[in-house]
Amino acid sequence: MTAASKSTNKRACKNALFRIKERAGDTVVLCVLLGGVLLFILWPMLCIALRSFRAADGGFTLEAYSNVLSKYGTSIRNSVVVGICTAICTTILSLSAALTCATRRSWGRTLCMILLTAAMVAPPFVSSLAYIQLYGRRGWITYRLLGLSWNPYNLAGVVAMQSLSFTPLNALFLLGVLDKLDADSLRSARDLGAKPSAILRDIVLPLMRPGLLVSMLLSFVRSLADYGTPVIIGGRSVTLAAEVYLQVIGYSNLEKSSAMNMFLLVPSILFFFIYRALMRRSDKLTAGSRSAQGGLSLPLTRCGSVGWLALIGSGLFFVLTLLQYGCVLLSGFLKSKKGVYSFTLDHWNELWSIGASPVVRSVVYALIVAVVGTLFAALFAYYMDRRRVPGRAFFDCIATMPYMLPGTCFGIGYILAFNHAPLKLTGTSIIVLANMLFKQLPTSAKICSATLAQLQPAQERSAQDLGAGRLAVIRDVVLPNMRPALLSCFVYNFTSSMTTAGAIIFLIDPSRQLAVFRLFDAVYRGDYALASVLASVITAIVLAVEGLVWLLSRKEGKRRVS
Repeated sequence: MTAASKSTNKRACKNALFRIKERAGDTVVLCVLLGGVLLFILWPMLCIALRSFRAADGGFTLEAYSNVLSKYGTSIRNSVVVGICTAICTTILSLSAALTCATRRSWGRTLCMILLTAAMVAPPFVSSLAYIQLYGRRGWITYRLLGLSWNPYNLAGVVAMQSLSFTPLNALFLLGVLDKLDADSLRSARDLGAKPSAILRDIVLPLMRPGLLVSMLLSFVRSLADYGTPVIIGGRSVTLAAEVYLQVIGYSNLEKSSAMNMFLLVPSILFFFIYRALMRRSDKLTAGSRSAQGGLSLPLTRCGSVGWLALIGSGLFFVLTLLQYGCVLLSGFLKSKKGVYSFTLDHWNELWSIGASPVVRSVVYALIVAVVGTLFAALFAYYMDRRRVPGRAFFDCIATMPYMLPGTCFGIGYILAFNHAPLKLTGTSIIVLANMLFKQLPTSAKICSATLAQLQPAQERSAQDLGAGRLAVIRDVVLPNMRPALLSCFVYNFTSSMTTAGAIIFLIDPSRQLAVFRLFDAVYRGDYALASVLASVITAIVLAVEGLVWLLSRKEGKRRVS
């Protein structure tokens, strides 16, 4: 055998070995992705369903369900009533804010976007904290300004605070729907003599109808899952999510709490499929846009009563939001003595006295979830959208479910699934990190999928034709082209991890507390000054990270242009 043939055979063996390694690595990555979805999403949901039917002797029973219906019927009704009222109020405020933001120009739109973004990154329980300080028995507005001393702990307060908390996200979603509307259609209507009020009533609002239904649906599901607001300001009117929290924390009754969670889980799954259908319908209505909207050229002051109502609703929302977060910020620097307020830094000193470990641990956890969660979401979106793996629709559906699952349900599912061998994770940091990652996976994966849809598969095929393996294509072609989406996922995962509470409330070990639960404890025991300081610190950290990522993305954009 000649030297040339030996070299050729050696090169062929090396290429064959390389292809085997690439395929094996590709298979391992796919198995990790699909196995993670099945293990950390589907299995906890099944554990809740199985535990709710388990009797004391290990048999099958419906006793937990009959017990919930007989003893907690009032809580179920409260949840439904609060959910419906919150969904209606949130949708009205969201539509008003979105229309106002879409019709503003330059600095006006920028200011609205800043307020909506800042309201989104605030930690949970801030609305309840501000509500008590502004409208409580000794509230700044009710008592000091109006001289009233009324009981703020009722379902009306829960509806008001949930509506304010849910509006920013829904407003940004509806703003995205407005930006997708075809500008040519609106210009054609104006050229044909349609008045602004007729354009808004006959074109804009009908095209937004699926988006409005989605907003209402999401608000209802989020209201069902919210336990913090009813626990803090609900008073004697307790919702089902609050009862779940009390059952687990107070009595460790997992059978009853699992049955309660099924009353939240089943509607959430049903609404999930309705949500997907509505989103597909909304995409179809806006898919034919031939020209992008640079803003809705529709003066609300000339849109009749609907336009004025939108201006009033958005003005009310922005004023209440400024009052809410301004109150929280100021409370960290004020001290009341005999009804007289004075400036102080004592509350910040108290923050240092409890130690910086909860804040540092929160930042570390958030960074880990941001990095790992972003990579997991990007790979999952790539394999689902590009590789078209068998069972793609099933895995995509399972991976999207946590978006609609109540946080308490997702947390209890992890307790039941990972509290025994062979995978005992309770009491560790791993279970908290996994819960955060997979709870936020749906949104991250959708962000990556939207970017992948804009990338041409020809680039990947060209790299493969030049000899690049499957993993090399992902590393050298796909991920670099997804850099904007990866930065967006990083920001979303970091923000959500810093401010999440419902899904991990039952998983946190007392020796590994996070800042958001120190905030909840401070609000619950009435230490509003310390709670304000913690809320300000969490908000400042999140905004700082978002600002840093924005600067990096802007610098990268300038580099590409040049």
